[in-house]
Amino acid sequence: MRQLILALGLLTSASAFAEGIAKDGDTLVVSQGTARVTLDDVDAYVHRIPSTDRVGFMNKPERIETMLRSLLLDKQLAEEARKLGLDKDPVVQKQVALAIDTALSRVRMEKFRESLKAPDFTEQAYEDYLANKTKYQIPRRVDVKHILIDTKSRTAAEAEAIAKETAEKIARDPTQFDALVESLSDDQSKKDNHGLIENASSEAFVAPFAEASAKLQKVGEISPIVRTPFGFHIIKLVKTESAVQQPYEKVRAQIVSRLEAEWLESQIRGKLDGLRNEKMDPQPEVLATLRERYGKPALLPSQQPAAADAANPQ
Repeated sequence: MRQLILALGLLTSASAFAEGIAKDGDTLVVSQGTARVTLDDVDAYVHRIPSTDRVGFMNKPERIETMLRSLLLDKQLAEEARKLGLDKDPVVQKQVALAIDTALSRVRMEKFRESLKAPDFTEQAYEDYLANKTKYQIPRRVDVKHILIDTKSRTAAEAEAIAKETAEKIARDPTQFDALVESLSDDQSKKDNHGLIENASSEAFVAPFAEASAKLQKVGEISPIVRTPFGFHIIKLVKTESAVQQPYEKVRAQIVSRLEAEWLESQIRGKLDGLRNEKMDPQPEVLATLRERYGKPALLPSQQPAAADAANPQ
């Protein structure tokens, strides 16, 4: 294993050599016993991976090693199977034929996808932008401070009681908020941020907290008590920035890319649906035999004859 990892580690310095052998598919990559893995084998394996993911896959030496070890093991076992004559078994030959069908099916859809040429979506992209401007805004940002009464060190009822008492103190004197953060909050990060949570309405935070933060409108406004999986929070708005509309030219490529992807997906779905929806001609007599073709299914407990019925047949 160490030799293979070392060899993979040297790949980054072997680019010039790799260019010289890239076209020779029979070039040996690795062997183990009598098993040989060639570049053709690697190509066949990698082509099962979506083309957009291949570069990333092959950029990880650990993945390359796993792939090569898998190929070697398959070849070793396949060689043993041939020596035992298993490749002559009619059922195995049918399984091989099915594997070929599966591979051809996948390749056909890859070629179909490659043949698709998306139309020009420039006009539709602008229409989409005008009709859905809020989708292309930089969202409103809110920064808050919060007091957390957690439920790790106490029951939920105890935590809620403390939170209610704290909320009442703040209602009487809002200027106490920062001091209560330091003296009461169970959020361990307060040592560094003093309770400050930036961009608190973003998806980075649990939904109840983010939604409560988003509802605060005026700096200094304080939320009702908010329950999250962490406990009970009291939230204060300390800063807000309004949503910013992005100009069309900045988001045009993003919209066009989405429309093209949706179009491609619809074409592929249409191709597959067209084949799936072709008229089927089932053979009822043959279909009826499939359920017990490989053995009689066991009866469920509810289907078992009652003991009394079995002992006293009518």
